[in-house]
Amino acid sequence: MRALVCVASKHGSTLQVGQAIERRLAAHGLEVDLMSPEAVTSLEGYDVVVLGSALYANRMMPAMAAFTHRWGEALARLPAYLFTSGPLDPGPVDGIPLPRDARDLAAFIGAREAKLFAGSMAPAGLKATERAVMRMIGARGGDYRDFAQIEEWADAIARSTGQTA
Repeated sequence: MRALVCVASKHGSTLQVGQAIERRLAAHGLEVDLMSPEAVTSLEGYDVVVLGSALYANRMMPAMAAFTHRWGEALARLPAYLFTSGPLDPGPVDGIPLPRDARDLAAFIGAREAKLFAGSMAPAGLKATERAVMRMIGARGGDYRDFAQIEEWADAIARSTGQTA
């Protein structure tokens, strides 16, 4: 079984979530390719696709939106999963609805599941305008990702393909 993990990440923390998913799927015996949306030239040969995008101002990255529209027909024929990473809050994200664009993209591609994961942001690595936006919306820096939850989700994806460790 071959899997594509395709991640749009601006500062790298969502890419790290994608890398954790990649490792977990590989541990279950899947052959996994991890790519940015811009690097994908074909979906031929993939048995499952996991798409991920950072959230900025509660919206998915434009590269992921463009990717899903470009490959929508092919994605609709594959088992596809979608995750977003972004809330900067120490509280649980279960029960927080996905942003509307993520829900719309998940419906467009017929995603089997769409998941929201907490995010991570180091204000020191941001441009001044990005730090100003964080202050304006009341976002706090920090790493709120729950890698145990992320790995559990990847395990469930692997089980859905029939691959188990």
